[in-house]
Amino acid sequence: MSTKKDKHKFFNPNLNTLEPYVPGKQINDSEYVKLNTNENPFGPSPRVKETIIRFLENSETLLRLYPEPESDSLREVIAKKFAIESDQVFVGNGSDEVLSLCFLAFFAGRGCLSFPELTYSFYPSIAKLFKIPFSTFQLKKDFSIDLTNINPDSKSVIFPNPNAITGIALSIDVIDRFVKENPDKLIIIDEAYADFGKGSCVSLINNYSNILIIQTFSKSRGMAGLRVGFCFGSKALIDGLRAVKNSFNSYPVDTLATLAAISATQDDLWFENNIDTIVKTRSYFSQELEKIGFRVLPSSANFVLITHPSLEADTLKDHLFKNKILVRHFPETIVSNWLRITIGKRKDCDMLLSVLKQKVSGAN
Repeated sequence: MSTKKDKHKFFNPNLNTLEPYVPGKQINDSEYVKLNTNENPFGPSPRVKETIIRFLENSETLLRLYPEPESDSLREVIAKKFAIESDQVFVGNGSDEVLSLCFLAFFAGRGCLSFPELTYSFYPSIAKLFKIPFSTFQLKKDFSIDLTNINPDSKSVIFPNPNAITGIALSIDVIDRFVKENPDKLIIIDEAYADFGKGSCVSLINNYSNILIIQTFSKSRGMAGLRVGFCFGSKALIDGLRAVKNSFNSYPVDTLATLAAISATQDDLWFENNIDTIVKTRSYFSQELEKIGFRVLPSSANFVLITHPSLEADTLKDHLFKNKILVRHFPETIVSNWLRITIGKRKDCDMLLSVLKQKVSGAN
């Protein structure tokens, strides 16, 4: 009989202490309202669907050939969109792969990394995998990021803007000043949710050599199922990412994802209408929650973080689940009595509000 020790005898010893990133619950049941993983409720641009149909019609040729090694066509479209050069753009299989490559290329072997105490839990997971020492810094009392709390001895800093759990964003001016004052630190801004808020810091890459900006097609572009992420930086930093990527995978982004991402990038009207609808729904949803006694953090993302003075978060989460509504709870964090709720379609938000109103009225 094999033992647990036998099963693990071929593992890298580092695996024994890893705490893998735990994503939100995925339930393939259309009866559930899924408001726990910050997916876009409207999906991608119609142009993406048309592109996929054309791809299928030509799949014999397109599937036979390897994709572009550097995703040149997509990088050029993204560069044009953001008014920068294509050699300032890197593309990968979702922003998580881009993040992983950044950790390996720029954080490993360079000393201490700093990130917020409450943030995207992928950061500590990947840091431990690559044996990167890290420290966390406290947020302000209002849960906003406080850059003055960063360990002065850290060599690198990473944080989402808006922050991944709270939805609170720093202004571009605050980030600009921080990057300028710390020329010897590499600073990575994870902008997965930036399109829903105060804007992007992409313009800063032309002013500073110590900043990388990471974005994704999963949220605002509604393409979470195709896994396309990208980042912006100086040519030197982008060359470093390419060197790491080409060391083990020269063809990371498949042809279908590349073509779909190009179509998504080029459809400005769909994108703007999509964002506008989600932001308006976020405002409506937040106001309605406050009317029934919830505290709602000011969000610049496609989700809100909420708490109620009379009801426990885990009780609310279970009650919503019984009513086939999924939300996200972070029990082992400083927001253990808060719930994160994705901004869905208006009808989804109204359904959740109806369930919460019944629960709140029963508690009073």
